[in-house]
Amino acid sequence: MSDPFYADGEVTLHHGDALAVLPALPADSVDAIVCDPPYEIGVAGQDWDRSGIAYNVDMWRDCLRVLKPGGHLLSFGHVRTYHRMACAVEDAGFRVIDQLDWIYTHGKPKGADLARAIDRLRDDRQKVLQVTAWLAAARDTAGWTNKQIEAHFGFRGNMANLWTTQEVAAAVPTREQWDRLRSAMGFDDVAVRSVLEELWARKGTVGEAFARREIVSERREKAGDTGLYKGYSGHRIKSRAASDEARRWEGWNTMLKPAHDPILLARKSTGYDSLVGGLLRHDVGGLNIAACPASGGGYTPNILLGHDCPPGGCLPGCPVREVGDAARSFPVFRLESKTPAAERVEVDGVRHDTPKPLALMRWLVRLVCPPGGTVLDPFAGSGTTGLAVRTEGMRAVLVEAHEPYARIAAHRLAEPYEQALFA
Repeated sequence: MSDPFYADGEVTLHHGDALAVLPALPADSVDAIVCDPPYEIGVAGQDWDRSGIAYNVDMWRDCLRVLKPGGHLLSFGHVRTYHRMACAVEDAGFRVIDQLDWIYTHGKPKGADLARAIDRLRDDRQKVLQVTAWLAAARDTAGWTNKQIEAHFGFRGNMANLWTTQEVAAAVPTREQWDRLRSAMGFDDVAVRSVLEELWARKGTVGEAFARREIVSERREKAGDTGLYKGYSGHRIKSRAASDEARRWEGWNTMLKPAHDPILLARKSTGYDSLVGGLLRHDVGGLNIAACPASGGGYTPNILLGHDCPPGGCLPGCPVREVGDAARSFPVFRLESKTPAAERVEVDGVRHDTPKPLALMRWLVRLVCPPGGTVLDPFAGSGTTGLAVRTEGMRAVLVEAHEPYARIAAHRLAEPYEQALFA
């Protein structure tokens, strides 16, 4: 294993793929694992979030080997992909104990307004299919294949298939691409040229019904840097459906507003020891309920609530603004519409897309790691787990594959103000 990317005696950060770094760590050497692996949904179009590492049984098996007998794993997941991560963890040899749910208020709706989508729809499908059928015939007449078309353009995919199919994904080449095809294959496109010109002219436009929608309200907001949702604010228009078909689906959408992230809780077997025997032998195996109470002082549940508070307000379990009686049964954390600027450090023009709140990570490491113990995070991101562990008086071993994020983590860990700010 190469030298650490960052080390200070309390926190060690390795830059590299978890599959390459974890095998070099000693067996039974960490007390707990707390991590936020890729959700494998390609968040913000990033390749690091669709690598498949969260489903890799070998990676979780390495985590199991490094963890002390009886030690716990806490791992965030996405509602759509959590089940695949949980199966990989279980297949690696962990025993799944529970699922915690971090419930929050700042999720951004990502679905589509179906009535709006219907009014926007520009139905050119029959004309598109007319073009793709014509091009498929021209291809065959010229003695070409789709593979030859792909090679001619230098494509690495199936674009030629889309240009010549009658299936749902049928597509029309751009004007430049069409002219290159005509020159290469030597066809005369008089019979289909008028249809092409119409499709090219309409490209990027919306259905005629959309212009007829009645505007109910509109407002302009200053576009701000909200991390993953940069530029999300702006010109907001509410309007009523125009077409009969759209009015039929007014009020319907394709998704719910996200309001929770599942967190897997799993445990490594103690081997031949009982859980209590393993606890006495290895100092791990329990959950620190007394240090992680509900906001009203009750027993710790598996629901963690996000609570909107004024700046400088809510600390973990200690909200300034009163919460309802029911909420007192749960741990309560301050949440804002975006992660506080102090936790979204920019290094070399890069910020982490999806950081977790430091207060939440402090609560999680305190729950599963004994005082003075060592926490492993194989997906360190911007280093929040390392900051949480240090603030709680523990040690951390961090691994981060994406170098821009490793640089952010190293920067945050080296800045003393972070420790004072959240102590």
